[in-house]
Amino acid sequence: MSLLTLEKSVIYDSICMNLLNDKQIQFACVVNNKGRIVTGQFDKIPIGFDKDFEIFLMEIALEFSMKREFDNKFGKVEYIFSKRSGVNITCIPFNDDVLAIISQKHVEPQEIIKKCMFFLEPSVMNLVL
Repeated sequence: MSLLTLEKSVIYDSICMNLLNDKQIQFACVVNNKGRIVTGQFDKIPIGFDKDFEIFLMEIALEFSMKREFDNKFGKVEYIFSKRSGVNITCIPFNDDVLAIISQKHVEPQEIIKKCMFFLEPSVMNLVL
């Protein structure tokens, strides 16, 4: 488990803020391996998620933890995309954390992935953990 450094915090905040500039993205946060929000805007949590949001984020962390068991056999998970009737949920692992994005239901998965990678790659590549 890594500590949240000031540099890491600033980079994570910047990634989330840049993603939230897109009106199709309703929420973006970085979740640690325990399912706790490392960075993100709590006032932007979508309606209906209020009480269950913490459990939802813990499930994301657990899912990635379980999938890591097969990294040697199948390779690392690049992202998980969940299309639901109301929203799309995209989760991208990086470092020991997960970028979780909730977007409008009509947004195509590759559109979100491409946008996330645009912000993640230069930021995370320069980050010393």
